[in-house]
Amino acid sequence: MTDSRVATSDSERRIGNVVFALDGEGRAVSARLAGRVLILTQDKAMVRRQLAGEALPSFPAPDQLYSHVSTDAIIKANPDCYYYDERLGERVLRTLGGGGYIEPGELRAGQFAMIVAGDGWGEGSSREVAALALLMAGIGAVCAPTIAPIHRQNLINNGMLPITDQALAACLGQGETVSLDRIVQGWDTLSERVLRRGGLLAYMRARDTGLEPDPTVGTAHRSMTLAEKIMASHMTTRHGFVQPGDDGFVVVDAAFSHDYTTAPAAAAAEIALGRPIQVRTPERIHAFPDHLTLADQLPGLTAEARAGIADMRSAQQAFAQRTGIHWHGTPDGGSEGICHTLLREQIALPGQVILGTDSHTCSAGALNCLAYGIGNSEIASVWEWNCVSARVPATVRINLSGVLAPSCTAKDVILHLARVAKEHATFTGKVMEFGGPGLAGLSFEEQAVLTNMAVECNALTALCEPTAPMIEFLQAARGMSRAAVEARCIRADPDAVYDAVIDLDLSAIQTLVALPGHPGNGVPLDQVRGTALDIAYGGSCTAGDLSSIRNYAKVLRGRQVCIPTYIQYGSQAVMRAAQSEGLHEILVRAGVEVITQPGCGACVNAGPGGPRKGQTAISATNRNMPGRMGDGDVFLSNPSVLAASAVLGRIAGPEDLAPLG
Repeated sequence: MTDSRVATSDSERRIGNVVFALDGEGRAVSARLAGRVLILTQDKAMVRRQLAGEALPSFPAPDQLYSHVSTDAIIKANPDCYYYDERLGERVLRTLGGGGYIEPGELRAGQFAMIVAGDGWGEGSSREVAALALLMAGIGAVCAPTIAPIHRQNLINNGMLPITDQALAACLGQGETVSLDRIVQGWDTLSERVLRRGGLLAYMRARDTGLEPDPTVGTAHRSMTLAEKIMASHMTTRHGFVQPGDDGFVVVDAAFSHDYTTAPAAAAAEIALGRPIQVRTPERIHAFPDHLTLADQLPGLTAEARAGIADMRSAQQAFAQRTGIHWHGTPDGGSEGICHTLLREQIALPGQVILGTDSHTCSAGALNCLAYGIGNSEIASVWEWNCVSARVPATVRINLSGVLAPSCTAKDVILHLARVAKEHATFTGKVMEFGGPGLAGLSFEEQAVLTNMAVECNALTALCEPTAPMIEFLQAARGMSRAAVEARCIRADPDAVYDAVIDLDLSAIQTLVALPGHPGNGVPLDQVRGTALDIAYGGSCTAGDLSSIRNYAKVLRGRQVCIPTYIQYGSQAVMRAAQSEGLHEILVRAGVEVITQPGCGACVNAGPGGPRKGQTAISATNRNMPGRMGDGDVFLSNPSVLAASAVLGRIAGPEDLAPLG
């Protein structure tokens, strides 16, 4: 891998096709484009004309721009993410809208410097490779009205410009040199300093030599939310308090990377640092070979992609062995489980800060801890310095009351909130704090579904207040005493200040199914009941837990599926529990292909169960953006709806099944 962030002289730095002027201490003071602007419109022909050399006279209206371009659309999970070199730049946006907008290599060949798109740019996976792929294609700036928070940070960490002001982007597009002071207006101080240095690792090197002193948070005594309390205990503060907007460095209790990210993160960081990575606290760091466990079994996989998978996985294991970090592989080359499942089962504890190179790290927030996804540059920072730059986010409190209808699960609750998020951007970049009597009425694993899919609401993360199910889970799973768990629990102050408060009556939640394209496309089951299906998949960190397995088995007991149906366990422990309860046998007798090797599988198009081109699938996973699970269409549902649909071959609820016997 070569570094696309180049200091062309003492006075200039080039990030892709964006040129930054530097001051005498190497900090950027202005930026200009050294390439073209690609305006990503919904009109495919208009995009094709730009790729052929035409320049649009002006920016179109916002509703004409292509919105909700996920990281899966920026760079496809399978097979494009198997690379971590210049080949990434050839593959940018090639699957956008199902393909045909941008062909491989066209973006780089067109000498573009900036992309302009609609709302929700960079939603979905936290993979920093999406930012790197843009950079390797020459893109050094992205303009969109809203940019997903993790992706935005990944852009900054690579020295790239995330812009939400279209007027500012227009100035750059017209060839103007724009002051960095204008570009970073409204940014937090730390992100500004990182950008001016050319990225996170460049900033951390300057910090090591004293050129960038650590900030101390000076917020005075105030009432705090759950997330604020945890951050205050992990940041350098003058009085022990923080408030939204405060920035500094967060000390990390546990962190991880998986087989998609470990080797690329290490390779990029070693280029930036000019030496092998050193892990300061290996006892706190974990490596999970969970995403690509079954990827080499996919039909039609090229020899090149197969070699890429083998390279990433072997390099990850070698890195773990060299650095002494925890390795969660099995002797036969498999995985102990999905990283998020194992975080809950073995690692995370109340009050901790947990970071991982996966957007669904927030799943661990069900354990009353602050857990969120980070990019490759940030995991390298944690490896080297056991801390990462952070800004205290605002929090939205969600008070749950009432009881769910028998046909509903926590999946329906979070699909409801994802729809709210897509329509109103209620949670973008914020923390979702769940509480209230309705939360305590959900099982711990159902609570984890709520936190797991916070990123589908464009939130930074989610966390739950302590409940009896959570405490009982830790007692059973970790052998902790109730007193020991209680001593770690964090509770928000009664008069904490929230960005917003939502009161949600669970009895009013309907059974929802998300239409293909986005988890926020939830509609009532009645609206899609009867839609023909080709395949069904249940698994992943959202629906491979024991509660989900019990739901599948409850519906499938004594019945037969009529379409190919796959159910994959989230961990070895879940599989053993399912076998001991007789659930595994029920699924097998129903004709389900039960995947006993735990992993992410079809959720990231890296295992059986995803739809091929022309197929329609129903899935209990967390995402259905184009290309996420394959080249077909995906409906998202709760596990019970998935099981009933698999029996009938069309979207249905358990109530549509004929009674047994």
